[in-house]
Amino acid sequence: MSITRESFLFGFQEPEKKKPRKKKIAIVGAGLAGCITAMHYHLYGRNMQEKITIYHDPNVPIEETGQGTTPNIAGLIFIALDNSWYTHNRLDATKKFGISYEGFAKRDIFHTFAFNTVSCHYRPNLLTKMILESDLFDVVEKNIDDPESEIDSDWIFDCRGRTKNNPDDYESLTSPVNSVLLATKPGETDLEYTRSVATPDGWTFVIPNKDSTSYGYLYNNEITDTEIAKKNLREFFDVEPHNELTFDSYVAKDIWRGERTVINGNRVGFIEPMEASSAAFYKNIAEYSWDHIHGKVPKHFISARVRHTMKQIETFLLWHYAHGSKYDTPFWKHAKSLWEEHTPHGDFNKMIELCDKRNLIEHAVGTDLYAQWYTYSFKQWRDAYI
Repeated sequence: MSITRESFLFGFQEPEKKKPRKKKIAIVGAGLAGCITAMHYHLYGRNMQEKITIYHDPNVPIEETGQGTTPNIAGLIFIALDNSWYTHNRLDATKKFGISYEGFAKRDIFHTFAFNTVSCHYRPNLLTKMILESDLFDVVEKNIDDPESEIDSDWIFDCRGRTKNNPDDYESLTSPVNSVLLATKPGETDLEYTRSVATPDGWTFVIPNKDSTSYGYLYNNEITDTEIAKKNLREFFDVEPHNELTFDSYVAKDIWRGERTVINGNRVGFIEPMEASSAAFYKNIAEYSWDHIHGKVPKHFISARVRHTMKQIETFLLWHYAHGSKYDTPFWKHAKSLWEEHTPHGDFNKMIELCDKRNLIEHAVGTDLYAQWYTYSFKQWRDAYI
């Protein structure tokens, strides 16, 4: 116990200061959002919280989409799980140096990462396996229906996937696609980037795995019949779909549920997987929540910041459709019209202006950020439209 000048002079003994009690953190769900939240709080909160507990229901399958990510998520996986390219590549990750856009806008575009960065493609089920078997977290195999009443924890992150809660709790987002056909082709590939290929009725992601290639044909089932979409997938990529999903685009008005629960993942929001925005968005929520849990930022401010970020993602993705594609079809006319009717969110126009005001070095090291994109990403897309 330290002795202050006042206690020495006036003869009273100061009470010993107690260290703040470490917080107990619980995560419900071990999909992508649960894994990202677990890694983030493990790395940045180890001195402020007890060991994190993950509640995992092994009967709930991991979503198949979300196999590509951004450099910051690849870095998080490396630091938290010691997963590296040649000595510990337990994710069977493949390199991702950027995204190739084929048939979009006026010419093909390669959205490149900075020369000193690389991201990855990975298998979501292997990331879950690594997290659960890492011994970094306490793991409880249990189905949780009501986190606040069933879990004794200071803070809970509910990452249980798509929500079936009150639709009034959510705001709709604008996207030209609402369906996806998923397919896989066996065999190795030397592709080191994600392909985004414009097709007559939408676009298709092509993701290289270690021993196969994953495809996702995104389309609008109100414009294109599913059988036509399947036919296009077969003709363009010579693969047979093994699964089909429909989805809404939305964001939660409030990320807090009850007194102690933060929702993350598809419970917060969802929009098409172009630009691998989901993983970065889930990390944003973990970071923003930190500012309340370990700081003094009000809950309503955090929710507003989450909505702001998702609306920026909506704007940036709609921008990809602004000049249509090489296909003059009902889908692409519809997609282009959505951009024409859209009011860009946040500092979008400022980012466009900075494309001409900065040189290459300033683009690379600039701190202006729009959701997950810096000005060099804006410049690549802007230049493609000239």
